[in-house]
Amino acid sequence: MFSTHLQEYALKKYKGRKKYYDSIWKEIEENIEACTEEEAVLMRFLYGTMPVRDAGEYDFSIFLSYVQHSLWLRKNVEWCRKLPEEIFVHHVLYYRINSEDISDCRRFFYEQLKDRIQGMSLEEAVIEINYWCAEHAVYESTDERTASPMTLFRCGKGRCGEESTFAVTAYRSVGIPARQVYTPRWAHCDDNHAWVEVYLHGKWYFLGACEPEEILNKGWFTVPANRAVLIHSRTFSDFMTDPSEECLGKEELLTYYNNTPFYAKTRELTVTVKDRKGRPVEGAFVSLEILNMAEYSPVVTLVTDSKGEAHISIGLGDVRVRAWKGEIFGETKASVKESANVELVLERSAGKPDWVTDEWEQTELCAPEEYPLHLEKETQEQKDRKARRLKESNQIREQRFLAYYDEKLASAYPEESEIFRTAGENIEEIRAFLTKDDNPDRKRMLHSLAVKDYKDLKADILEDHLSCEQGSLSGEVYEKYLLCPRIHNEELTPYRSFIRAYFKEEEKERFIQDPEQIWNYIKDTIHYDKEVDYRTICATPIGCLKMKQGNPMAQRILFASICRSLNIPARLNTVTLAPEYRKEGVFTALQSFAAEQEAKSIAKENMASLTLKVKEGSKWDYYKTWTIGKLEGVHFETLNYEDITFENSTLKLMLEPGIYRIITTKRMPNGNQHTSLRVFRLERAEQKSIEMMLWEKEAKDM
Repeated sequence: MFSTHLQEYALKKYKGRKKYYDSIWKEIEENIEACTEEEAVLMRFLYGTMPVRDAGEYDFSIFLSYVQHSLWLRKNVEWCRKLPEEIFVHHVLYYRINSEDISDCRRFFYEQLKDRIQGMSLEEAVIEINYWCAEHAVYESTDERTASPMTLFRCGKGRCGEESTFAVTAYRSVGIPARQVYTPRWAHCDDNHAWVEVYLHGKWYFLGACEPEEILNKGWFTVPANRAVLIHSRTFSDFMTDPSEECLGKEELLTYYNNTPFYAKTRELTVTVKDRKGRPVEGAFVSLEILNMAEYSPVVTLVTDSKGEAHISIGLGDVRVRAWKGEIFGETKASVKESANVELVLERSAGKPDWVTDEWEQTELCAPEEYPLHLEKETQEQKDRKARRLKESNQIREQRFLAYYDEKLASAYPEESEIFRTAGENIEEIRAFLTKDDNPDRKRMLHSLAVKDYKDLKADILEDHLSCEQGSLSGEVYEKYLLCPRIHNEELTPYRSFIRAYFKEEEKERFIQDPEQIWNYIKDTIHYDKEVDYRTICATPIGCLKMKQGNPMAQRILFASICRSLNIPARLNTVTLAPEYRKEGVFTALQSFAAEQEAKSIAKENMASLTLKVKEGSKWDYYKTWTIGKLEGVHFETLNYEDITFENSTLKLMLEPGIYRIITTKRMPNGNQHTSLRVFRLERAEQKSIEMMLWEKEAKDM
């Protein structure tokens, strides 16, 4: 059934993973030997291309379920049988769509849909499946952890990234190729968006996930999309890249494709990178950044060729171009509508800050204008049918989830009534955990979790985390930093019992006496290779220890998890996300972690004091009108001060010495931004004051 090319590609990729899968290689090999020849090819393809952490988090049987279902579709469903091989493996077989938790769900979705689309054409099936999606899920703003398709089915609400993952799963389950398409940041407003494309008769068509229309290539985002600077899709391997789409190259494990020309008027931008002597720089990284939520967000990274050039087709808006090689960088503004070429020189570095002006710089950033490319319109009959069916879909969904709410349980636990309402079908897991006994920590643990956790938590996992001792800790410290099983945005697992059994008694005693030793252990034993992983998802503490693999965030989470398992309160700093543990009544930064960040542990008396002053009555919202970032290497990393406010028109920040950048911005009605930027340096123990600037402009210029 499969080409020699795919078989050879899968085998080569699979063998290349042996060193990463050392702890589970024998088990994988034995399982593959028990597969059919066709199953073995696809299992090698998956194990050879998946994020390494997935191999340690999920059983072989889960991946095999995806392989077996896709093979069944390939043999029994006509439209799937006719697909090109690369479309099939990337957009029907592949188990991962985004950063969602993985479960055996394709057969479940297929059973929900098979009778509903029986006898339909491809186009009719695509539209019908989206109505089914609307009956089961609707938009809700949530945190950045991506819920699984099964979680969305069970709770009925999710953000656009979750809705699109849900819809792509539905399409793939019946053999219709589908992918998630994404604009990392809009240029004309502070947000981003994800939607779905389906592959029909050799072409891709777009639609809004869980937002059915009666025709394809139509959605509420059609107009915003034709003002986008960049829209892309991705695959988890580079097997037979599509020559009809601009390949943006690989970033870590993923291969990215530029879909912008399908949605917006574009222009090929050429970025030329030179050194101080005017010579082209080969192999420099070039990042395009969009100002969104008052920070410059990198949306794509390219690499220069032998001419020092990088090329990309993007929308006709203004972007910030940043290039670097080694520790030297340069940056400039590119107005794509005005010019197809931009040149920058690598001449800045953190070690030689003569480029730091400590002055406000003002500029206007123009968003792309509207250039409608998709003018498809529904007939009045189609509009009426859509209105009727959407009303029916909403009623079906609302009635289903109302039925899950248990009034009797809510009356017995009034403080948890909103938790029950949020949980949807997952209320049974919460009931099982909450009603097992009268341990007061059950309620305390529930309330320590994120809202999204109520939708997919498992009672047996929470049980594992009840084995804590409060001792002399305050209620807040105990609940948030010891009892709570969640550290950051990782998947919840029963890591406490695993960790306690994993380490020898003498190791645990050494860790308790000096938690710095935990971090030393992690750095000595947990490895990370970005070329075979996906930074958006973190290995769980169990997966980290099992595979000896984990990205930097996973390692921080592991530190806090080991601490909590040994009854040491620990957390990630809310601003810097650095790992901290509680010592003598205060949270303490790891000295060894600070050293790795190329900064010595800064004594409180050596911290710099920055006072920001604003005009009385002016409105300042972090991540809307301003942000502050610190130069780390060649990149400015935005500090997380999401809820910070000015009191009496002033704000005082205690910061480590270093180079900082303040961005302020005002969004105009047409989507353009008036922005002010200031780069400055803070010395040890320095006290500095800055008058904040928000650039105002005449109304006639808007």
